[in-house]
Amino acid sequence: MKPNEIAEYIQKAGKTQRIVEFQCPYILEFFVSLAYASKFAMNQILEVSKEISTDFRSGGRGQETERLNDEKLRNAYAEWIIKNWRGLTIKKLQTLIPGMKVEEKIDSNTDVPHSHEVAVALLENSIEFENWVISIATNLKNYTQIAEQKKKEFENLS
Repeated sequence: MKPNEIAEYIQKAGKTQRIVEFQCPYILEFFVSLAYASKFAMNQILEVSKEISTDFRSGGRGQETERLNDEKLRNAYAEWIIKNWRGLTIKKLQTLIPGMKVEEKIDSNTDVPHSHEVAVALLENSIEFENWVISIATNLKNYTQIAEQKKKEFENLS
């Protein structure tokens, strides 16, 4: 195999999303499908989360500064990393957001379907959830070990 062919395989693999389902440690039976935060994905997330502002206080043309916008960053994490979930109910949601009050007429066992808006709200209001998502998604071992485990399970079934 030639180096340019290997390089092409690496380029394709770097842009391919690997998605694995993990159980959230804070909520029993709450499973979240997370995409691996590859270098390509993280570059995309950081790019859409940047804000450039110009400071004219020093006089002259002004100096441009670049910073990350937290709201844009959470939106990008919700889009690129959190792909789906299952097993989340209103009652379980209150475990992550202790002060959350819901109308009494809403059944606490009602499923909370995955949506971009709910994912962003969770990332914004639960530091534990946000830290867990990022720590899982940025650790390659979480994605390679699970793939090896699934392969062994499949081989054992044969």
